[in-house]
Parts: sequence; structure tokens; C-alpha cells
Amino acid sequence: MKRILIFSSITLTLYAMTSCRGNYEATKVAYEKAMAAAVERPTITADTPTDDAITEIQPMVSTSSETKERTESVKVLDDASIQAYSVVVGSFKQLTNANGMCDRLKEDGYEAFVAQNAHGMYRVIACTFATRNEAVEARKELIKRYPTSYIGNPWLLIQQ
Repeated sequence: MKRILIFSSITLTLYAMTSCRGNYEATKVAYEKAMAAAVERPTITADTPTDDAITEIQPMVSTSSETKERTESVKVLDDASIQAYSVVVGSFKQLTNANGMCDRLKEDGYEAFVAQNAHGMYRVIACTFATRNEAVEARKELIKRYPTSYIGNPWLLIQQ
């Protein structure tokens, strides 16, 4: 009787110890599922403008032809080059949103690119020109082509 009691208690102890151990495969599957559903977070890179690059941003002003303008310094994130006058069609805090609008404009035939100002805002630039008149005409064409679309109200950026 004593042997049966000792054998039973050892068996129950071993069973209790092994039943509490976690299942490695179930944990691995849950981890992979969580990683697949994770939302990608934006990362801050060394390409962001430094504090000494911050310049005074002038508020948007309306000229006689109702063209809104803003003068600020921006840094182009793509391989594109920026000229003195640019037509901005969107301004975003998230780079992924700016890239989405930029891709849509490229599909429509524009040489669009993304630039970042000193405050971290991403500007989607549809086109850039050396003269103000060319930029104003391009802005008017954009408004005619997309009267009620995702572009909204484009404005002129004067590069400092």
C-alpha cells in the first residue's frame, strides 16, 4: 500500500510539472500572427532637417489672382530637383500619406515628388518652375483637371 501511495504521488507530481509547461508551438504561432497584424510605424531618419535649418514660415497670402503663396525652405526627399516656384497639392504629417498622393499624381503623368519643410511637414509637389507665371498657369490647369478630387486647393511654394 505504501508503495502504491509513493508511486502515485511521484506520478502526480511529474504530471503536474509537465502540464504547467507552456506550449512552444502555440506561442510561436501567436507571435507570428501578432507580427503580421502589426502596423508599421514611421521612423525618423537622419535626413530630417536640423534645428538650424528652421526658418520663419510666412503665412499664406492671397494675391490679386486668388493664388495662395507661401515662402519656405524645403528639402527634396526624392532624386528630383526643386526650382524657385512649385505647385503644392498636399501637405501631410505622415510620409506614407504624402507618398500615396505623389504616386497618384505620377500615374496621371506629373513629375511629382515629396519635400519636407523644417517643421517636419511633407509637401507633395506636382510640378516646379523657374518663373512664377508658369507656376500660376500650372496651378490653374490642375484646378481645371481636378475640380472635385483628392487634390483640393493647390498653392504656390516659393523656395527660399
